[in-house]
Amino acid sequence: MIKLKIICLGLFLSVTHITFAKNIDATTATDSINTFEKLFGITEGKRRNHTKGFCFTATLTPKDQTIKQYTKSQMFKQSSEVIGRLSHKGGNNLAPDHKPAEYGMGLLIKMPEHEIQLMSMNTLDFFPVATPEAFAQLMHAKVAGSAAVKAFKLKSKDLQRFKAHQAKKDKVLTPYEAKTYNSVNSFYLVDSKGSKTAIRWSFVPQYLQKIVVTPAQDFLFKNLQKNLKNNAVTWDMVITIANSEDNVDNAAIPWQGKHQQIIAAELTINAIQSEKNGKCDLINFDPLVLSTGFSPSADPLLQARRNAYAVSFARRLSEK
Repeated sequence: MIKLKIICLGLFLSVTHITFAKNIDATTATDSINTFEKLFGITEGKRRNHTKGFCFTATLTPKDQTIKQYTKSQMFKQSSEVIGRLSHKGGNNLAPDHKPAEYGMGLLIKMPEHEIQLMSMNTLDFFPVATPEAFAQLMHAKVAGSAAVKAFKLKSKDLQRFKAHQAKKDKVLTPYEAKTYNSVNSFYLVDSKGSKTAIRWSFVPQYLQKIVVTPAQDFLFKNLQKNLKNNAVTWDMVITIANSEDNVDNAAIPWQGKHQQIIAAELTINAIQSEKNGKCDLINFDPLVLSTGFSPSADPLLQARRNAYAVSFARRLSEK
C-alpha cells in the first residue's frame, strides 16, 4: 500500500521522501513530534502541528529587478506556479480559528527549467529559542504544564525576549490574507559568481484585507473566498539583507535597525481549495529544498525543522 501511494504521489512525495531519507537525527526528530502529539492530539493522516488549514494555487511574479544582483535563482526571472497552504497553529481540536493565533504559510514554487523551492513560514517575528535542544526542552515543559514552562523561562534569555515581544503584539483577530509571513530562519542568496548574501524574507500583504464574514469557527476559508471575489489577494515578497552585525545563524535574535530591503516578487492567490480537493496536503514544506541561487545558513533549527517535518510526514502517510 505504501509503495503504491509513493508512486501515485509523484513529484510531491519524491521531494519529501528524499528529504526524509537524508541527514536525519531520528531520536531528536521523533521526540519533537511526540511532544506535539501530546500537546495537540493526533488527527490521523494530518500534520502534527498546524493541523487545520486549506490549499491555494497562486502565481509568484518577479518585481524589483535589483534582486538579480544577488542571486541567479529562476524565481526572479519569470513567473512561477505556486501550490500553497495556509494554516492555524495547533491541532484540530485546539485551534479555534475564530480567535487570535499564529498562522502558517507553506509554498511549493514551481519555476522554469523544472526547479522547485519549498518555503515554510509563519507569523512569528523570530523564534522563541535558538537551538533544537532548547526547543525540545521547551516542548517538554509545555507538556508538563505552566509551572515547568515558567521554570524554563527563568533560565532562558531567548524565551524571555520572545515572551516580552509577544506581549506587545496586538491580540486582534485578523484573517490569513491580512497577515505577514516570515522565513524566521536566515538563508543566503548566491549569485552567478558564487558570492553569498545573507537574508531573511517576509510575505507582506499589499492590501488591508478585512474580516468580511461572521468570525465563527472555521470562518477563515469563507473569509478569504469572499475577499478573493472583491479584491486581489497579494503579498509582496520582501527580502531583507543582513547587516554586518546581524546574527545570521540564530533565529531567536531579531535583526535591529535599518536594513536594505528589496520587494523581489509578489504572490497572488488565484483560487483556494479544501485540503481534500487541493494538492497541498501531500506536500511536506521542507525549508531546505532550495532552488539554485539560494543556500541555507548554518542555523541548526533549519535541519531540525527538516527532520521533524519528515517524521511527521512519514507518520501521517502511514495513516492514510
